[in-house]
Amino acid sequence: MKQFRISDSVLNYIKEQKRDYRVCTSCGGAILLPTAIKRPKPSDIKIPVGDNYLYVSAMQAKYIDIIDDSMLVSYLY
Repeated sequence: MKQFRISDSVLNYIKEQKRDYRVCTSCGGAILLPTAIKRPKPSDIKIPVGDNYLYVSAMQAKYIDIIDDSMLVSYLY
């Protein structure tokens, strides 16, 4: 399985939010969304983060090595 470098800020964010997230495709590139908005697919890579999971779309997994806070949707703040 491919290994990703996940920033501490993303790991802490997922733990603080206490929900699962998914790295998926948007028109602007890779984006990190709650699974309540973008459900995981069977082909996703599933990464445990505390009591939750970070799913990475198989499509994005081909192109990214680092998952950081630049992938968070800014309008949610």
